[in-house]
Amino acid sequence: MTVRQLEEAGRRRTPGQKPRAYLRYRTRYGGGNMIELYHVDDTRAVQPLSPRQQAQKLARRTCILCETVGDSPLPERSQKRSPWLPVSGRICLPCANTAYGRWERTCRRCGTEFQHKDSVPHYWCTACHEARKRGEEIANRLTRRHCPDCTVQTATREEIEAADAADDFRQALAFPRTCEPCKAERRRQAAEAERASERERWDELGPVRQWARRVMAAPHEFAILDTETTGLEWDAKIVEISVTDGAGNVLLDTLVHPGVPIPEEASAIHGITDENVKDADRFGTVLPRLTRALEGRRVIIYQKEFDTGVLAYELDRHYQAQAPALTGLEPSSRYERHPEAAAWMEAQQWDRCAMLAYAVHEGNWSDYWGGWSWPRLNGGHRALGDCRKVAERIKEMAERPDPF
Repeated sequence: MTVRQLEEAGRRRTPGQKPRAYLRYRTRYGGGNMIELYHVDDTRAVQPLSPRQQAQKLARRTCILCETVGDSPLPERSQKRSPWLPVSGRICLPCANTAYGRWERTCRRCGTEFQHKDSVPHYWCTACHEARKRGEEIANRLTRRHCPDCTVQTATREEIEAADAADDFRQALAFPRTCEPCKAERRRQAAEAERASERERWDELGPVRQWARRVMAAPHEFAILDTETTGLEWDAKIVEISVTDGAGNVLLDTLVHPGVPIPEEASAIHGITDENVKDADRFGTVLPRLTRALEGRRVIIYQKEFDTGVLAYELDRHYQAQAPALTGLEPSSRYERHPEAAAWMEAQQWDRCAMLAYAVHEGNWSDYWGGWSWPRLNGGHRALGDCRKVAERIKEMAERPDPF
């Protein structure tokens, strides 16, 4: 007998019993298997079940809904995983299917059972869908007429109807309106959140505020410099240069002839063309006036790394044209500078980068770059306008109260 035949005959294999024979078969498609056969005389009779075991066996095979006894144990069905079941427990498949069919035909909201599941689209009957739609319309009208924070009425029905009937859809989007006390509370909360954020980063923000206040206290001791160039490459030439003091008063503002044609893409940004600079002085002619404008002042630049690189390149180009000093190297190399150019750069009192200072002031941290993001200056892309915009931002940083 096979193992299953032994179980049906009430027999059980003895410990260590080995098969007497093997039955090997193959299917018509090439598959097959080998079945073990045991001699009945080597087996022992199964001990009969106790009344308690019999009851437990019967309970595992009995459906709790229809009380039908099956040939094998019924699966445990959970009402949590199958919400259509009335209870959890051992339920036969016909009862489960019947309960599921009834659940598909029943409205989830009102509990009405229909004859076909098409009467309950999206699990709600038509009457419940209409009632829900009416309720949403009423709630929407009431919401648009009241403050979203305190539910005080801030608009009339006539105002909303007139806004909806207007040609400009933006009038309808003006509702709901927030009342003035709630607006003031929102501003207060936003200001408090901003102060809390500033207190957390005060170790870095405090020195920036103190620096801006020093500039505003003695603007004549500082100079703000900006340039417009033929591009953003390391060898870009200056086409305009401006210098103001810390308050925005002009110390130098002049166009510069770059000695090369200005690319159209650069002119599209700052608006300076070859026609504008055809009568302008070269950088070497402007250099003495630039030196006098910066003399004795701490120099502030918005994009310090770029503008100082441009100045160093122009200085190197100017002094190399007068007296080449770097024999064996290309003139105006990116990393090698004329001694006179290096001396001029070292003689200046370069101050803090205004762009990074303003980024710290605004809290513009970029998780993507892992550092402070570069805020746009929005000064008009002309040197003098950018200088004055830098002065305005320094004044803004200086006037911001401390968060304590």
